[in-house]
Amino acid sequence: MIGFIFMTIIARMKTIRDAYFSSEMAHYLYLIILSTMLGCIAGLGAIVFNYLLDGTRRFFEPEKFTSLMQINHNLIFIIPVLGAAIIALISHFFPKLSKDRSVTSVIKAILLRNGHIPFAKTVFHFLASIITIGTGAPLGPEAPAAKMGSGIGSAMAQLLRLNKKDMRMFTAAGAGAAISAIFNAPIAGVFFGIEVVLLSDLKNQSLSALIISSVVADIISRSVMVGRHAIVIPSYNPGSVADLPFFFGMGILCGLASLIFFGIRKTAKKIIEEKLGITNAFVKLLPLSLIFGFIITKYYSLFGIGYHTIGQVVSGAFDLPTLFILLCLNMFFVALYLNAGGFGGSFAPALVIGIMLGYASALAMNSLFGLALDPVTFALIAMGGVLSGINSIPLTAIMLVFETTGDYKFILPLMLVSIMSYLVTIYYNKGTVYARELMDEGIDVSKRREVDLLGKIRVSDIMETNYSSVAYETPFKNLIDVLLASHYGSVVVINKNGKPLGIISLNDIKTVILSQDLVDLIIAGDIYSETQVVRIDEKVSGALIMMEKNNLEILPVVGEVGTEKIVGVLTYQRIIQAYNKLLDEWETDQFMLEHLGKKIS
Repeated sequence: MIGFIFMTIIARMKTIRDAYFSSEMAHYLYLIILSTMLGCIAGLGAIVFNYLLDGTRRFFEPEKFTSLMQINHNLIFIIPVLGAAIIALISHFFPKLSKDRSVTSVIKAILLRNGHIPFAKTVFHFLASIITIGTGAPLGPEAPAAKMGSGIGSAMAQLLRLNKKDMRMFTAAGAGAAISAIFNAPIAGVFFGIEVVLLSDLKNQSLSALIISSVVADIISRSVMVGRHAIVIPSYNPGSVADLPFFFGMGILCGLASLIFFGIRKTAKKIIEEKLGITNAFVKLLPLSLIFGFIITKYYSLFGIGYHTIGQVVSGAFDLPTLFILLCLNMFFVALYLNAGGFGGSFAPALVIGIMLGYASALAMNSLFGLALDPVTFALIAMGGVLSGINSIPLTAIMLVFETTGDYKFILPLMLVSIMSYLVTIYYNKGTVYARELMDEGIDVSKRREVDLLGKIRVSDIMETNYSSVAYETPFKNLIDVLLASHYGSVVVINKNGKPLGIISLNDIKTVILSQDLVDLIIAGDIYSETQVVRIDEKVSGALIMMEKNNLEILPVVGEVGTEKIVGVLTYQRIIQAYNKLLDEWETDQFMLEHLGKKIS
């Protein structure tokens, strides 16, 4: 009897426990605890990252390095070359881990792999960015920090065996927490998570975890790195209503500077990769770092992240010609390093470019028109403008500049310039920089988790040039021989100019074979089935739509607009092979073709 009562009580307690831990309140409490843990770990990770990065930078600082190695100061060009050689080497031996250097890799992990990020990739990018930035490359720490934070969030979710929804949540929250800790800017960290990682999805379930982890990460970071990256600014005049037209002009100028930056990146990529066909990391990075090394022997302010340069600019250490030269060199080398495979981000470089642009613009206006614009004010607001324009993050830019300076007086012109610059860039680019990068990868961010993967490749990439064709006038008997010898069980009928008219398959000749009387009279032009054609430069996804709609297994391929001559054929089987290969390369099974709304199998 006692044993029965005891078992009943135990069973009742278990029922109460299970009911409690499965309740909504308990789940929220659990997520709050995990978000706090993530903030602590991300904050500690940021401290370690900053400590190692600062230590590496100090070791390779030209003055100290030349003294330590007892070499001539003119030999400091070997510092960035040494860093580039190491990065190129490890990228060569670990090609999978070195892929996806930008923040878009975090977005893709959340959209396509439920937030799953291999921990080995997190460690690799953590160390590679320290080497890249520590040896002088003019890149910023935010992309590596975001990847580190998201990797920590993903690893924690994997370790605790959380479901896919929670894994996506903590991967996103980790990225924002790391940004918060790196810049000592918790509000900017939250907005970064919203604008970049969550793609401005304010209804996303990750918001609570993002806010909690960002605040906690900042508290942990500040406890060790007190004012580490705060921008110290001299006294300045925040301006008045009379300066409003100049603030508008500054916003437009920041947007134009951002577009020039994009143009440099695009042109460099086209020349290096498409025209010259250079894809090897050694060939891209080493010559660039060698040129950069020679430049820093004269313009040392280009070395590293550039926080020291920001202080020099606002204190008036550079005259107008020097500022203009540094501005151009900075934009050029940041764009090229990002293209060449350097590990780092564009937030800090955008701040440096912005402060130079704003200060130089005010000096130029004062000199040319006898105005009395405060260069410090324009330098500060241009930081937000260029950061907003280059990265399509107006809210993050406003809060990051405000939090790193700790000054509220210039917040109104800062907001105006940041928004104006953002509008200029998205108007020209027809979307944000992250949306465009994802679209280039075949990801339509306007339709969550729907991916036009085959939009990544062109018809020319997978078409077959070994095809069978016959002239319109070909007799039926000759046609049979060609058809039986064809690889695809189909032949393309062409006119005398090589233009494809249609397809003949084995099914099309059944009726003719049954009628012996017609065999000697029929030519290829009598029995072909008309078909659409696809151009060599079109996306494969568009060709697949055509095939599905018309129930085709093969499509003739013609040249670019203006030419109608056949150059190959595209087969359904080849499309499936290419699709499966892309799935393996992206290490995911989450892809969906937007136009079909279903998976290919």
